[in-house]
Order: sequence, then C-alpha cells, then structure tokens
Amino acid sequence: MRHDLLADVFSSIKNAENAGKKEVIVGSSNLVKNILNVLKEKGYIEGYDVLMRNNYQELLVKLKGKINELKVVKPRHSFKKNEIVKFRARYLPGENVGFLLVSAPKSKVITDRELKNEGGIIIGYVY
Repeated sequence: MRHDLLADVFSSIKNAENAGKKEVIVGSSNLVKNILNVLKEKGYIEGYDVLMRNNYQELLVKLKGKINELKVVKPRHSFKKNEIVKFRARYLPGENVGFLLVSAPKSKVITDRELKNEGGIIIGYVY
C-alpha cells in the first residue's frame, strides 16, 4: 500500500471534520478499512460505505465531529512490547487521551491499549 494514500485519507477526514461536514469520500484499501473499523469501534466515526466508481473502490466515511487530530506516523516505528510508553508520550496529548493505531503481528490494526505482550508497527494516531 502506498504510504501517501493513508496520509491523504487521514487529512481528508480531518479537513472534512474541521469544515463541519457529515461525510467524506476517501480512497480504499484493506488497511484503510481496518483503520476505519477501529475508528468506528472507538466512537470517532459513524462508519463507512463502499462505493464502486468505474471499477475503482472508494469509501464514503460518515463523520461524527469527534476527531481533534488524526495523523500518519512517518517513518513508521516498529517497537517491542516495553517501548510503547515512549510513543504514547510522543504522539498523544495526555494519559488516556486518544489511541496509537498499531499494526499487530497477525496483520490486523488495533489500538495501543489492545496490545497484549507483543510489539508491532505504529501506523498513526487519533484523539
């Protein structure tokens, strides 16, 4: 997956939120869908619908107006299980505010708080 697609998706969502819009159309990939599922589960968005345009899949994201910041981490940092605390301090504004979006070993996207005794790769963060 192109790294800039994810950055484009995040900035489109954040810009639409800042403009007070209720929905925004973004590019689609399995990683984007996995991240949107996490954002929905954590209450940041209502959900999304898949749109087909000329054999190209896009996603219609339904917004709630709850995102203050949504950013991709570049370069992506891989970490061991005991290193997550320093990344929380670096990217999140305070204790228990927001989530780091992490690609876990079983190739699914979860939040830093769902990590068990494993490391992963930090993709981005939301609060």
